[in-house]
Amino acid sequence: MFAVLAWSTAESQCGQYPVLNIGNDTMLCQGESVTYTVPSGYDSYNWNIGTGNQTSVTITSPTTLILNVANYTQNLVVNGDFESGDNGFTTGYGPGTGGSFGLLTNPSTYAITTSPNLVHNNFGACSDLGTTGPGNMMVVNGSDVPNTTVWSQTITVDPSTDYSFSAWVTSVENITQPNVAILQFFIDGVQIGPVFSPTLLSCDWQQFSQIWNSGSNTSATISIVAQVSSGNNDFALDNITFNTICPQSDTIVISYDPAQISAGPDITFCENEPETITATANFANPNFTWVSGQTGATIAPTSSGNYVVQAVSPNGCTLRDTVEVTVNAMPWDFDTVAQIPSECGTNTGAVYVLMNGTFNGQQPIYTWNGPGANNPNQINASVWQNLSPGWYYIDVESNGCHRNDSVLVTPLNPPVADLSATPTSGYGPLSVSFTNGSTNANSFDWNFGNGNATTTTDLSSQNQVYDSVGTYLVTLVAVNGNCTDTASVLITVIPPPVIPPIVPVDLKTPNIFTPNGDNVNDFFTFELLNIKSLDVTIVNRWGNPVYTSSTIPFIWNGKDAAGNMMEDGVYFYKYTAKGAQDEPFEGQGFVQLIK
Repeated sequence: MFAVLAWSTAESQCGQYPVLNIGNDTMLCQGESVTYTVPSGYDSYNWNIGTGNQTSVTITSPTTLILNVANYTQNLVVNGDFESGDNGFTTGYGPGTGGSFGLLTNPSTYAITTSPNLVHNNFGACSDLGTTGPGNMMVVNGSDVPNTTVWSQTITVDPSTDYSFSAWVTSVENITQPNVAILQFFIDGVQIGPVFSPTLLSCDWQQFSQIWNSGSNTSATISIVAQVSSGNNDFALDNITFNTICPQSDTIVISYDPAQISAGPDITFCENEPETITATANFANPNFTWVSGQTGATIAPTSSGNYVVQAVSPNGCTLRDTVEVTVNAMPWDFDTVAQIPSECGTNTGAVYVLMNGTFNGQQPIYTWNGPGANNPNQINASVWQNLSPGWYYIDVESNGCHRNDSVLVTPLNPPVADLSATPTSGYGPLSVSFTNGSTNANSFDWNFGNGNATTTTDLSSQNQVYDSVGTYLVTLVAVNGNCTDTASVLITVIPPPVIPPIVPVDLKTPNIFTPNGDNVNDFFTFELLNIKSLDVTIVNRWGNPVYTSSTIPFIWNGKDAAGNMMEDGVYFYKYTAKGAQDEPFEGQGFVQLIK
């Protein structure tokens, strides 16, 4: 491992090496990986990830990748591999003098040899580190004198230049060695790097390596000094190098496409309760396609399985996600939902349900409620008796799935309200006669829309006078015990004609009405002043006509031309009109219908 250092005055020597380039910044798609390999032509290298010294790295997540490399110029140490024998260095040890174990029998002696075993019987048969030549090394029988210089050499250096100093060391005892060599490395008397020792194993070469900057120096005296370690500290040296460093570094940024899509959470539903799944993305305007062949963000699955959605990100990455859909089968349904009528004014009706198909597992649970959708009264049974007229609602549940239906319990011989009026419109004061043609009723509640009301027990006609201009809703409720029926008619008092030349005209409309039968604001109408013709068209929010009229006065009860009550919401109108003197008018607006 090495440090990234500045170029020295030996920069010209470094120009011979290839320029480091590991590529450009890149963006990957999610799930992709990319591998980078150290280019050839460099003596050492180190990545900023992994173990650092691997020849290649594989990237699987966003990373800033840095590769540091170095080349070393020609070795400045003379005879650093000892292939030229015993020359080029100085030492505080003496040449081996021989003895009972061989040439290096005595401490503080050394020899240049191709194997430690050739100079001492108890030394291992170690080979050198593969240099050319005879394969020499310096073998040392450790000294009993501390701070003894094993090897030293003075080298000419360039100022302000980085150098790499390296030496290989191994223990050489062929028997179990209790102690190892303790070595220190100095340049110009200053220790560089930590105290260094090889392992206890014979022939197990270990490298000492350190970076040194020459500063203002023009020469460097390199020394390897051994300390005493209580005997058996015998060792060998080889491949001592001192090189100019040519470092390079390259950095690239590997990012990942941030685009993501989601098919949504897994869902489970019953087959009669259609559900949708909706894909989402964290980027604008995604073009979703489903492997099932559908397109668009939202689809309605009809069967169980995995639904896979995909889209292409703005950066061109194909994104996929999966949602699991479980559709619970319902091989059962209603066969009959029926009622037994109730005597009018009594609770003698009944409702019942019959089913068909197969219930898997849990048997059905029948739950009725009514009369009316929000009535809290309910019963858990397939039959419900002693009921008054009204709507009753059935829920059948099995294994968490529901089917629903409803049935109307009708009264026997119910009252039928029938109301007519003569006339229905005119100038005020307007005298109107009302005729009651109802059947099966014994009581009648009248509301004349002008603040007057009465109750009668016969079919007698009624008379009212309407003085003020406006529209009046007259209702007749026919009663027979608990049974009722309602009929209504509109009475319109129109303004008297205006005599020219003073003919003021006006046309006003409300912006909300509530056709719920409570006799309050039940109609959408125009307040007209001296208007003799009026054409009105009402459309829904999609622009489709729902009601047209050319009648004066204009009155809309919230129903379409077929008599169906419209849904709550905002409706738009446009009109053309003429005043008493044929003045043209036109306009448009909106009105909100709230039942």
